[in-house]
Amino acid sequence: MKHRLFRALAVAVLACTCLVASGCAVQKPDPEPISPLTFPEVRTIQNEQLEEFAALIPAEQIVDRWGPIEATAGLSCDTDLGGRKPYFQEETGTRMLTGGMDLYLSDSADVPAILEQFAASKSGLDWIVAAADGTNDAQADLVLESPDGFSYYVRFYPNTVGGKNNISFTSFGPCVIPPKDFNPHGKY
Repeated sequence: MKHRLFRALAVAVLACTCLVASGCAVQKPDPEPISPLTFPEVRTIQNEQLEEFAALIPAEQIVDRWGPIEATAGLSCDTDLGGRKPYFQEETGTRMLTGGMDLYLSDSADVPAILEQFAASKSGLDWIVAAADGTNDAQADLVLESPDGFSYYVRFYPNTVGGKNNISFTSFGPCVIPPKDFNPHGKY
């Protein structure tokens, strides 16, 4: 009886060991892929997309604008900027470019409809769209993430500079390998 008990215990220990060794143990998720884009390509894509968003607003409703940003420092991808995707890749040495634009709108602009238009423009295109409904970790009014790693955070600020309504965009490019002559204090 004693031998059966020890044999059963040994089989149980061996079975657990095999399960752990076969991959049932907790595994780290694969890191986010590194984009093959260059800094100039990232900047061009970011700014073209910002201009596409601006083009969805009737021109007569835009009373002033700032941007899109032409150059910013390449931030380390180990920085979590509050978005929905993890940017913890310090060991890769990758960098991302930030961008942005502010559009100042007339009082007649229907901001909720404009935000819906931004979201609708990306529906069906494999974009992730998160509104300010509790699913948005960034606390923006709208977050749009492209399948190739670009993120656009849209916030509405009523009655800001000079009493104007402001739709503010902040954008983040995908993690890329910086140029060989990369300067962390330079602007790209």
